[in-house]
Amino acid sequence: MNAITAVKPFLPTFYPTQDKMIYSVVDDIIHWIEEHLYDETIRVSTITGKSGYGHWHFQRIFREVTGYNLGEYMRLRRVIRATFAIIHSDKTLLEIAVENGFTSQQTFTRVYKKYMHATPGEIRLLHANDKHAFFRITRNLMKK
Repeated sequence: MNAITAVKPFLPTFYPTQDKMIYSVVDDIIHWIEEHLYDETIRVSTITGKSGYGHWHFQRIFREVTGYNLGEYMRLRRVIRATFAIIHSDKTLLEIAVENGFTSQQTFTRVYKKYMHATPGEIRLLHANDKHAFFRITRNLMKK
């Protein structure tokens, strides 16, 4: 199991007929985001362009369906993926930052602390190689 499959937002499996296309597009975009989280050059405009909807319209749809705006969703998913690597790998924090789409360790630490209320180094010290820690500390992050 990896961080991508470990924690994912859950979209409804049954939706009203008129919403089926919207949910399908959002689901496709979420999968695309998951495959490209490592790319620090991804912008919200890139994602909204892939949706086929107008920029602001898709952002509104995405927020209605997921509870998150696109930028926040991407940052949160990057933090969750990074948490998995922090706990379960011996990679440096800089390597983890870069692999998860952050442009610097400073940016990574700032964003990480915002969501996790601890620095990546503190999380590693407290939870390194604890096989249950990832689920304990990330389980409530994707709930809105």
